[in-house]
Amino acid sequence: MGRIRLQHIFIIIIFFFPLFALSQAYIEGSISDTTNVILPGASVVLKNTDGKIITYATTDVKGYYIIKTEAGNYILEANYLGYKKKSCEVVLINGKKQLQNFKLELSSNELKEIVIEHEKPIALRGDTLSFDAKAFSNGTEVVVEDLLRNIPGITVLNDGTINYNNRPIEKVMIDGDDLFNKGYSILTKNMPNKPLDKVQVLKNYSNNRLLKGIEDSDGIALNLTLQDEYKHLWFGNVEVGYGNKDRYIAEANLMHFAKKYKTFLTTSFNNAGLDKAGKVDAMVSNNVDLESIGQEYRAVKVMNLNIGSSQLGEDRIRFNNAETATLSTIFPLSDKLRLKLIGFLGFDEQSFFQQSISVTDFEGTYFENNEINNSSNKLQRSYLNALLTYDISEKQMLKSSTTLNAGKTKYVNDYTFNNRSTKENLETRNTYFDQKTTYTYKWNDRNVALFKAHFLTDRLPQNYGINDYLLGDLFLYENVNSVGNDIKSSRMYGGFQIDFRSKQKNNDLISFVIGYDHNEDNLMTRFSLFTDTSTINPQDFQSDIFYRVGDLYLLNGYTLKFNNFSINGSVNVHQIFNKFENYYTDNKLSTTQTPFIVNPAVSASWQVAPNDVLSASYSHNINNNSLLQVNNSYLFRSSHSFNKGLGYFNQLDESNAGIDYTTKHYLNRYQFSVGLDYSKQNDVISYSSQLEQNSSLSNAFLMQGGNRISAKFSSHYIVRKLKGTVRFGGNLGRLLYYNQFNESDLRKNILYIQTFTLGWTSNFKSSFNFHFSTQWNFSQVKSDNIFRNTSKYSYLDLKYVINENLNIKLKSEHYNFGGLDSYSNYFFTDLSALYSFDNKNTSIGLDGRNLFNTNTFTSYNISDIGYSTNSYRLLPRYVLLTVKFRF
Repeated sequence: MGRIRLQHIFIIIIFFFPLFALSQAYIEGSISDTTNVILPGASVVLKNTDGKIITYATTDVKGYYIIKTEAGNYILEANYLGYKKKSCEVVLINGKKQLQNFKLELSSNELKEIVIEHEKPIALRGDTLSFDAKAFSNGTEVVVEDLLRNIPGITVLNDGTINYNNRPIEKVMIDGDDLFNKGYSILTKNMPNKPLDKVQVLKNYSNNRLLKGIEDSDGIALNLTLQDEYKHLWFGNVEVGYGNKDRYIAEANLMHFAKKYKTFLTTSFNNAGLDKAGKVDAMVSNNVDLESIGQEYRAVKVMNLNIGSSQLGEDRIRFNNAETATLSTIFPLSDKLRLKLIGFLGFDEQSFFQQSISVTDFEGTYFENNEINNSSNKLQRSYLNALLTYDISEKQMLKSSTTLNAGKTKYVNDYTFNNRSTKENLETRNTYFDQKTTYTYKWNDRNVALFKAHFLTDRLPQNYGINDYLLGDLFLYENVNSVGNDIKSSRMYGGFQIDFRSKQKNNDLISFVIGYDHNEDNLMTRFSLFTDTSTINPQDFQSDIFYRVGDLYLLNGYTLKFNNFSINGSVNVHQIFNKFENYYTDNKLSTTQTPFIVNPAVSASWQVAPNDVLSASYSHNINNNSLLQVNNSYLFRSSHSFNKGLGYFNQLDESNAGIDYTTKHYLNRYQFSVGLDYSKQNDVISYSSQLEQNSSLSNAFLMQGGNRISAKFSSHYIVRKLKGTVRFGGNLGRLLYYNQFNESDLRKNILYIQTFTLGWTSNFKSSFNFHFSTQWNFSQVKSDNIFRNTSKYSYLDLKYVINENLNIKLKSEHYNFGGLDSYSNYFFTDLSALYSFDNKNTSIGLDGRNLFNTNTFTSYNISDIGYSTNSYRLLPRYVLLTVKFRF
């Protein structure tokens, strides 16, 4: 009986199938621009006569579309980013295909929202690309940073830095408000991802609202919008964990986000090698809330003894005991006046172990050094910033920022050099004060002026000591038993600037800037050799420097636009007032210079298609000397090295050229960019070094020659058949430079670098997802000898959501290093599991690190005079049991 029924059903389907087919109506066609350039990815929306969307389609790579629906009267609408929307009435008849092509015209108006009701994960409105947070969540994310790694085009580096399409972002905001300046990693590493509604990428972002529509900004920012249920209420979480080896973690987050009031408080304690703060220095010195000047000016740092690994994440070699607390709050003082306060307080005790074996081999010179660093570093940091924003009117705005920063590091190292044990220490203090004020006046829609003022003081004293003499025959004194170096470094900066910008009716842009920067540096160093009875201060190794630079500058620029092509030309004119004095008796020098500098630049951009851009640039730059480049005495920079500058002023001259091409989908489903850069050093500083086994003495000299050429490409593609995003990129570089060692002739050195990356991030609509990435690196230095180095790094993240209460993450890493015809492999595996109770407010977790219990890690490095191996002690295997409570 069942068989008969199936046969009957089959016969009915066969019989009526032609009728079903005839009841379908078809419309197809192509979309191009007025020059017949096809427009892939354009949206075609079919609406009924009441304006309700019935169905939609997007054009393929050939600009072709097809829509199937029922017969009837409809409105067909074609959209493409940067073009005017077109629509027409169509009458569809059953069983017939209808052809409807569109030719779209470029739009000169502000871009409107392109939203297809059936396609919610990604939406575009003007310069804002919105990603639905839930659509890109796989259920294993804990904090914002985890979710951002799933967004196409966004990459998050180990230190918390975020890039979009390989370009660094300016800031991360919450519902339009920036809480941490460039220190946004504090937010992304600590804020839970669950409250997020959208992740918005803001392209052509302007920090100053009055510049919107006038400046040609290429900045990128992220804005995180919240679900309505998380607005206007306090929420947060508390987490504690403990494991073997007495590892622990304790952290708490408290936040409140309303339209006018926003507060974020986080505190963290751990000794598990975790970094919960990220790049705090970026928050201190790069306040991007207001247009300002003199952002890069800081006091000269003479000595730096910290060790670390550039190839292995510091969370594996960092033995720490970190305590941090951060508060950011925004609140109105009146309808037009708003205050933002950021405070950071941090303490840490870090320890590292490193053993290095270096081989120096060039032109008849050969020796080996064996060094062991068993160090501890105590860090203290406090930071306070107050930003006052006064919206005087719709056309006037005043911003004022005040920053106080104080810090202290105490570095102690049990240092062994060629089996000779010593103890060295370096104490560094820092006191920094910064005041910025910017007034913006926009008297009409096309003209704006900014008046900027900036003042800062930065003090950076250092004190170094080592309880033995390890400098060989460099100093011919008897009975020296210890070495010291006392450093007092400070900078004072003051500057003002008037910045005028005018947008012409044809969208050309005129910019005119005049300003003055005044820098004063003071640097005093006392390098000392100690015997049992006396203190020796060798000649030529002391300094008492006053360095003043005045820069009166005029910057002019003009951007000419016509159709899809724009060209920008600028000329920067600087009248420099240099003065260098070294008051120390044996090295006394006083010299002045007033160079006049002209730096021209030109760039062009051609919008080949709405999402395809070809750009090129050229610049010629003459750069003023830094204090260290002019300095006429030897400065003790590290345990065995001294550096000396030119002893006179001579500006450095270089030329740069580049060309780039980028193509992308308007919703960032794919992106590909390729670029070529070339730089030529016309006047450059190089160094002639007297290198011995125990010491290095380097003198700067001026020369002509050297160049750099590099090629790069990057891409990502959302591959629907693979249900994920594939990334592929690479860098190729060649660097030509010169130096001298041990009275040699001028040495020609060529460095070749190749890097390739490949990655795949899945977005399965299932319980299982993964992220795979691999990177290959090759470098070669060709000089008297040829040294080569290869390294590979791969990792695989597996994420499995067993049910709505339990998820598991497994991360495996593989490192491979090659040098001297030998290769070494290292494997790491981390495992974490999280179980949430039914109320979702309480969860328990298990976090296991370095499950293979790898104890040491050795990398290989090369230079133009030899090679070295560096071995690091790693955090041993540990497992943490954590409990988290959300409220």
